[in-house]
Parts: sequence; structure tokens; C-alpha cells
Amino acid sequence: MNFEGIKSRVDRAESLVEGRLDQTRDRYLALDSSWRQAWTPPRIVIAGLVAGMVAGATQPHRALRRLGKLGGPKSLQMISAVAGLMTSIQATIAATMAEKAASTADEAADTADDAAQTAEGAARTAATGETPRPRAQSQSQASVSPAVAGATVADATASEPARPAVDRRRPEPTYAEQPRPAEAATEMSEPDR
Repeated sequence: MNFEGIKSRVDRAESLVEGRLDQTRDRYLALDSSWRQAWTPPRIVIAGLVAGMVAGATQPHRALRRLGKLGGPKSLQMISAVAGLMTSIQATIAATMAEKAASTADEAADTADDAAQTAEGAARTAATGETPRPRAQSQSQASVSPAVAGATVADATASEPARPAVDRRRPEPTYAEQPRPAEAATEMSEPDR
């Protein structure tokens, strides 16, 4: 036989081995999935009962000794230690989550305070008709006329979304009567009262 013939037989044998490996892998995966699907909870319980009965019937003394070792004081100590460990881990996780929630609430409160102060400043400048200026530029722009300043405020408020002019830290006023349902559903009708 020549070299090329031997080489082609080796190539066929290698491809046959690779094919068999693929078949074996596929069949193993199919067996594994069907095995896992076959073990339903009732079947697991029944298999455990049968195995216990067989172990108790064949070697009852050995089975009782093993049960005695499992239920001894050392195993109870281990179970209580593990339970304490799990409790402390859960408490640590809860404390961390509470700390994150508190920091998020603090950030939200700071943002709300900043927004309220900005809205209060915008309302004050809209009422007086002046534009807020930085301190360094206030002397160079002192000669701006009030009409130009009012136009600048109007342009700035038209481009920005409307912000509430109320301070959220103060409680809402009490009303003499309950608002109608349509008015209670909107915030626009509340400040008019």
C-alpha cells in the first residue's frame, strides 16, 4: 500500500472517531435531560422511602447507628451555628440595603431642595422683572434697561419647563371644601384656590 492510501485510511478513521464522539455527546445530553425530567418530586420521595426501607431491612443496626450519629449533639451545634451565620448574613444584607435606600432618599431630598430654591428664585426674579446675574458681571451689565431684562426673563422661562413656585418643605394649605374629582386629579387647579 502506498503512502496516500494509508493517509486516506487515517483521515477516515479520524473522521469516524470525531463522528462517534459527537454522537456520544449528543446521546449523553439527551440521557441527562430525560433523566432530570424523570425525577419529579413525588418520584424522589418514593425513591427515598424505598431506599430507606431497603437499608433498614438489610442492615437495621448499621442504619440505626448512622441515624444516631446524625442526630447527635455535635450535629445540632453545627445546625445552630449555621442558622446563626445565615441570620447575621441576612441582617448585614438588610442593613446595606437600608443604607443605600437612605442615601438615595437623602440625594432625592437634596435635589428637591435645590429645585425648590431654583423655582423660588425664578419666581422672585419674574415678580421683580430682573434677571439674575453673577456677581462679577453685575457691575458691567448695570446699564441694561428693565425692558431688555424682562424680555430675557420671558425668553428663559419660555425655553425651560414650568416649575412649581411652592416650597415643598411647607405643608399645603387647608381648604374650606373638598375639591371636585376633576380638580383633585390635576395639579393645575390646586394653586388657583
